[in-house]
Amino acid sequence: MNIKINMLDDLTINKIAAGEVVESPYSAVKELIENAIDSGASTIVLEIKQGGKKYIRITDNGVGIKEEYVEKAFKRHSTSKITSINDLSNINSLGFRGEALASISAVSQIEMVTRTSNQQHGIQIKMAGGKIESKKMVGCPVGTTVIVKSLFFNTPARLKFMKSNGAETMKITEIITRLSLSNPTISFKYINNNNIMFTTPGNNSLSQAIISVFNKNTFKNLIHLDEKTSDMKLEGYIGQPSFVRGNRNLQIFYLNGRYIKNKLVNKAIEMAYKEKVIINKHPICILNLIIDPSEVDVNVHPSKTEVKFQNEDLIYEFIYNSITNILEKNTMISTITPVKSNVEQPKDIDNKIDINIDENLDSSKTIKSKIDNKGKSSFTESVNLKHLSVNETKQSYFSNLNTNLIKNDKRVDAINMSDNKATTNKFIDKIDRDVADHEEQLEINENEKEVSQSFFLNSLLYGYKIVGQIFNSYIVVEKNNSIYLIDQHAAHERLIYNKFLEEIKNESIISQRLVKPKVLELSNEDYMLLSNNINLFTKLGFQIEDFGTNTMIVREVPIILGKPRDFNFIYEILDEVRTNNNINNFFEDTIIKRACKAAIKAKDRLNHSEMKRLIEDLNKIKPPLTCPHGRPIILTMSKYEIEKYFKRIQ
Repeated sequence: MNIKINMLDDLTINKIAAGEVVESPYSAVKELIENAIDSGASTIVLEIKQGGKKYIRITDNGVGIKEEYVEKAFKRHSTSKITSINDLSNINSLGFRGEALASISAVSQIEMVTRTSNQQHGIQIKMAGGKIESKKMVGCPVGTTVIVKSLFFNTPARLKFMKSNGAETMKITEIITRLSLSNPTISFKYINNNNIMFTTPGNNSLSQAIISVFNKNTFKNLIHLDEKTSDMKLEGYIGQPSFVRGNRNLQIFYLNGRYIKNKLVNKAIEMAYKEKVIINKHPICILNLIIDPSEVDVNVHPSKTEVKFQNEDLIYEFIYNSITNILEKNTMISTITPVKSNVEQPKDIDNKIDINIDENLDSSKTIKSKIDNKGKSSFTESVNLKHLSVNETKQSYFSNLNTNLIKNDKRVDAINMSDNKATTNKFIDKIDRDVADHEEQLEINENEKEVSQSFFLNSLLYGYKIVGQIFNSYIVVEKNNSIYLIDQHAAHERLIYNKFLEEIKNESIISQRLVKPKVLELSNEDYMLLSNNINLFTKLGFQIEDFGTNTMIVREVPIILGKPRDFNFIYEILDEVRTNNNINNFFEDTIIKRACKAAIKAKDRLNHSEMKRLIEDLNKIKPPLTCPHGRPIILTMSKYEIEKYFKRIQ
C-alpha cells in the first residue's frame, strides 16, 4: 500500500482549527469578549438570540482596529498580543493565539465594524465561511462591534451535536458572568432574546458586580478575602460554610484575571472547607490569584482555561492556608430563620413535651398555653418542665472524652439574575439603592453579628445561661440577647475527632497488640510499597515486620481502628499511598467513624454540669463549628428576630 501525503487547503485547515477553538456558541462568545477586554474597553454589550446559534453581537468601546489591519485580523495566528515565543512566558492579555477570528469566520457568517480614535470613519467587513464578501467605509463610534450569525452553517455534522437553546444559553451565561466578575472596572450588559439579564456598574466594585450578577442574599453570605505574601496575592470572596451548593458551578477562580479551571485549585478549596460543609455540598468562592506570569503556563489548551503552575505545592499551600485562616476569623454561626408553616395544627390534642432544664428553675411549674383560632377551635398545649438526670451507671464523656456511650445512632444551580428591562442608568441606580439597603441592614445587625462571632471565640464562663435540654438532644443557651441551640452529638463528635487528630499530629497514637498477629501475603508491587513506607505506618501506630518473600506480619494496630475483623484496611491504606503519597485521608475517615460511634447520642439525657462541661470544651476549639461530617454544631436566633416573628416589633 502506498501512502500519499496531502497538503490541506486553507479552508479545511481553518475548519479544523475552528473545531478546537470554537466548540459551541459559548466558545465564540468567550473568545470575542476576551478580545474586547484586551482592547481596553470600559463598556461591553453582549446580545444573543436562540442560545447564540443564530445571532451573537458583541460591542465594545475599546481602541478599535486600524483600517490596514482589519483583513489581517481574520488570518490564522495573527495577533496584537505577542510578537515572538519569548512573550509566551510573560502573558498579561487574555488572548494571544491569534486563532479566534479566523476560526469563527470559517464556520459562520460574520460582520465586523470597527474604528480607532484617529480615524474619521469606520470599516465594515463581512465574511462567510472564511471568505470576504464585502468591505467598505461606514460611520460608527470608536470601538468594535462583531456580529456572528448562523454559527456552523457550513458544518452540518457540528450542528448535530449542538445542545438545546436553553442549554447553550446557560453556558453563555456562565462565561459572561465569570468575565464580568473578573473585570469590575468594565460595565457589562447582557441581553438574551431582547431581555436585559444584568448590567454591572463598572465602577471597580466587585461587591456591586456580585450583587448585579447574582443577588443581595448571595453577597450577604460571602466573606471578603485579601491575603498576600511577597510573591503572590489572593483576593475576592468566599462563602460561609452554611451557604453551599450542590455542585461546583459557583466556585469561580481567576489567575491574573483569567478565568481558569484547575484540579489543584479545586483540591485546595475542597480541603480548606473539609469538615466545615456538609458532605456532597460545595462552597461558593470568587477568587483571583495574582502571581508572576512567568510562574505559570497558560498555553496548555486552545480554550486557555487550563494552566500549569511551576510550583504546585506552593500554590496549593497558599490557597489552602488563606481560605482556612479567613474562615477561622470570620465564620458566622448559622441563624435560625422562622418560616410560616403550612401544616395545620392538630386540634383537641393535649401535647406533652418533656424539657430537661436548668437545675435552678422550679421543676414543678407547668406552662399552659391556649390558642384560640378565631373562635372556631382551640387546643391546650401542656409543657411539663422537669429535670431528669443521666443514668448514673453510664460512663460519662465528662470524665473521659474517649468513653463510648454504647448506643448506636442511626440540580445544576441556576444562576439567579435580574430580569430588568429598564435602561442601563436606571439599573445601576437600582444597584446603588440595593447596596445602600444592604449596608444599612448590615449596620442594624452588626450587634447580632458580633454576638454570633464571639460566642465561642470569647470565654463562655461569663454572661451565659444554660436554659436546658430539649428532646434530650439539643442544649439551649441564652447569651447577649440571643438563644443558641447546640447539637450535643455533633459537638461531642467534633471534640473526640479533634482529640484523635491531635494524637496523629503529635505521633502519640495508642496502639493495641494483636493476640494473634496477622500474616499478609502481598503482591510484589504492594510488598515494595509497604516496605518503602514502613515508617509512615509506624508513626500511625502500626507494628509491621518483614516475614519473608512478599510477606509481612502485623503485630500492632492503632486503637482507633478498634478490633479489626479483617485486614482489608491495609490494602486501602496502600491505595492511598499509591494515589496521594500519604495516608491521612484513610485515617481521617476512620477517625470520623470512630468519633461518631463514641460520641454522646441524641436522646442521651445530660445534667447541668455535663452540659456546662460540653460548652466549656467547645469554647476551646476553632470555628467554624461543625461536626466532622460538616453538619452545624450550633444555631442561633436573636431576640430581635424572635420579637419580630411574634409581631412585637415591625
